[in-house]
Amino acid sequence: MLRVSPFHHFFRHTRGLIALLALGMAALACNLGVSTAPTPTPFVFITPPVIVVTATPTIGFATNTPAVVAPTQSFCVPNTSWQIYFVRAGDTLATIASRSGTTVAALVQANCLANPDVIVVGQGLRVPRQPVIITPTSAQPPTPIGPSIGSISLDPSIQRGVGQFQVAPGTITLRASGVSGAVRVVYYLQQVGSGAPVAIGEGTNPQNAFAVQWLVTAGNLTAQVWAVAIAANNQTAESPKLVVFSEAGFAPTIGTLTITPAQPDPTNPALRVLPIGQVLLTVSNASNATKVLFYFVDERPGNAPILLGEDTNFNDGIGIIFNTTPFASVPRGLIWAQAINSLGQSATTASSPVVIR
Repeated sequence: MLRVSPFHHFFRHTRGLIALLALGMAALACNLGVSTAPTPTPFVFITPPVIVVTATPTIGFATNTPAVVAPTQSFCVPNTSWQIYFVRAGDTLATIASRSGTTVAALVQANCLANPDVIVVGQGLRVPRQPVIITPTSAQPPTPIGPSIGSISLDPSIQRGVGQFQVAPGTITLRASGVSGAVRVVYYLQQVGSGAPVAIGEGTNPQNAFAVQWLVTAGNLTAQVWAVAIAANNQTAESPKLVVFSEAGFAPTIGTLTITPAQPDPTNPALRVLPIGQVLLTVSNASNATKVLFYFVDERPGNAPILLGEDTNFNDGIGIIFNTTPFASVPRGLIWAQAINSLGQSATTASSPVVIR
């Protein structure tokens, strides 16, 4: 579209005015009577400026936005054939790779990790095998060394066997040997078959082997005696136990064995004949014993004693009833009884040879 400049309109109207002005002046001269030779007035044509009409520019906006190019996409698929490990506190991808037998690059690929430096506790990661769990070790305080003790001795006493000592009523000195790391030694006594341990003395002087004085007043003593070494931190060590007994009170005793019914054999008065059926076996006494066992022994060589029964309640007498029928075919043998105390010591008594018929 062409646009006309306002200056073009201006000069077009001005040219008309000039022509009219010239005609007016000529008419005025005629009216005034001026007689002069007409001098031609040149017509001055004023050339209007050249107006260059251009096309109206189209208004637009410049932009620096580059052309959009579709990115090349790459897809990562986790390695689902691997096991899942959950990240623990202190884990890094490098330590997990080392402990699971792989590399950091393989873990990144298998788990499609965007940043291998960022893993969080509880995050599940695919690994070829479960990482070896390394438990941090902390310095443990050394275990205190406890006390130790060897054995104890009784003076005066008479040794009657391994770990068995006979004492007389009176004052007995107890000493401990092989004691270390202890500040005191306490001696204990426990009656065989009854009662709880009782402290009978405490030694605090290592210079005299932690000695204590023990007054024996029981005329029928059967007991175990031992010592406990105690350290300053109350750790303890115990000595072996000794069996201590007085002159009248240690080994069990047993009385006479009686078989009822039993008859002397007519041809051999030393042989007792037992009937087939029930027979009563009794002993007259058993002291310092906790039970009495009754046996039958076939006199033929190579036959072991056969236990017939036992009695542990002596309030109604000591004895058992046994049936001789199983032994009817035995030509001859012995019946005997054994009294045993709680320490395993025993005393026995036997009958004359017997025959069952």
